[in-house]
Amino acid sequence: MGKLLDCRTSSVVFPAHDGQVGILHDHMPMLSQLGLGIMRVAQPSAGSSEASAGGPEMQFFVDGGFALVAENSVTIIAYDALSLQDVKAEKIQSMLDRATRHLASPALSDAQRLHENERLRALRRIAQSIPS
Repeated sequence: MGKLLDCRTSSVVFPAHDGQVGILHDHMPMLSQLGLGIMRVAQPSAGSSEASAGGPEMQFFVDGGFALVAENSVTIIAYDALSLQDVKAEKIQSMLDRATRHLASPALSDAQRLHENERLRALRRIAQSIPS
């Protein structure tokens, strides 16, 4: 556990429990339940203000938790999060293996089984995008 990222950004797009949410400068305060998927954090381009985009984008795999937006700040508290910058294929494979083992458990509820299947699909998409 710990802080994964602390930076200035031009926008944040995160997976909420009911779809994607995009946050720009001066967004209204809100609290959102996170879903499962990719969170994108766009950095401002060099020499520009926070409100303008154009810089590099960072990506994170997040699975559950909450997002708090207030006073031009976004705080993400995720149950599971992984920076996808320079992530190794072995790390994703380890996460795939763990999800597959968890899915094989007979004690899972239907909702847990559905979530683990979604997690497997998301991790497989990430694995395909990583250079070998």
